[in-house]
Amino acid sequence: MGDTIDVLFVSARPRMCAAVERELQTHEPLTVTTVRTAAAAIDALSERAVDCIAVEHTVGASTDAHPAIDATDDADATDDAEDTDTLVTSDTTGETDALQVLRLVRDTDPAVPVVVYEAADASSVASEAISLDVTEYVREGEVEDPLGALARVCRDVSASYRAEQDVAMLNDLARNVYERITDGFFALDRDWQFTYVNDTAEEILEVDADDVLGKNLWDVFPGAVGTEFYTEYHRAMAAQEPVTFRDRYPPLEKTFEVRAFPSEDGLSVHFRTVVDEDAEHSDHLLELTNVLSADLLDSIEALRSDLEAAHDASDDAEEIEAALDAVDRMQSLVNYSIRLASERPTPGKPQTD
Repeated sequence: MGDTIDVLFVSARPRMCAAVERELQTHEPLTVTTVRTAAAAIDALSERAVDCIAVEHTVGASTDAHPAIDATDDADATDDAEDTDTLVTSDTTGETDALQVLRLVRDTDPAVPVVVYEAADASSVASEAISLDVTEYVREGEVEDPLGALARVCRDVSASYRAEQDVAMLNDLARNVYERITDGFFALDRDWQFTYVNDTAEEILEVDADDVLGKNLWDVFPGAVGTEFYTEYHRAMAAQEPVTFRDRYPPLEKTFEVRAFPSEDGLSVHFRTVVDEDAEHSDHLLELTNVLSADLLDSIEALRSDLEAAHDASDDAEEIEAALDAVDRMQSLVNYSIRLASERPTPGKPQTD
């Protein structure tokens, strides 16, 4: 979009259309296109985007000239008057019903700003217009320069509309970028609530984005409280500095490599799962220990049985009892090695005695 604001003005009164086309651009950088019917407004809206729609409401108003068009010259009025009977919102009354136009516009485009311009002696429809999501309302009889007021309102609502569109475009752009990220990615606000979760993060974290958006990270993953995830995320937010770390999350039985980037709005977290070499090594050690210890325990039990039988049949029990004590110590050592292998510490967590 350029700097000039594109306004579509709807009125059944040709002189009013001429006045608006001529006067609004003298107040603000506006380009005004006028149409006379609600249907024509919808056709125009379907053909191109506009920044604002302004519609005059004349139901109940007299047909005499009113403040906004008193300055219109007689030549313009004579030329335009030839079309008055055929270019009206209602063929029988020649009136413009702003509510009718507003309803049709909202059905077509719920977001585009709509300004109702109420003629000086028209019936007021402010409350009904509000219920139909009107953007602004200008009463001709309540301002000294009604067309100047209309121009300023069109300028302001158009600026807001453009800003909202820019934000929406950036959000769509960001969403497309995030979905292309092969790493898991999620965003948090300053209250630790999820504001975005990409597909990869859903898969890795075993969650559904719809279920977690708007929820607190620590409520969704209570097992992370008190871990390095908790410490590092809080450190990033407090210091407003990025952090990189690696930690295992036991509830998911996964080890993550994490990069977290803070901002004034919250925290952006990129992560991936990694092979936990320490855990993998320990798993192999546990498997080997279990196999060896099983064989050892079987051998120890067989040796114990033989020694006990020899003890019962021997006259020299002292030496056999010493051998049985040695067997007991051997069995204790094997059981202890099994316990050490199975109680390996989780990487990233401090060990306790």
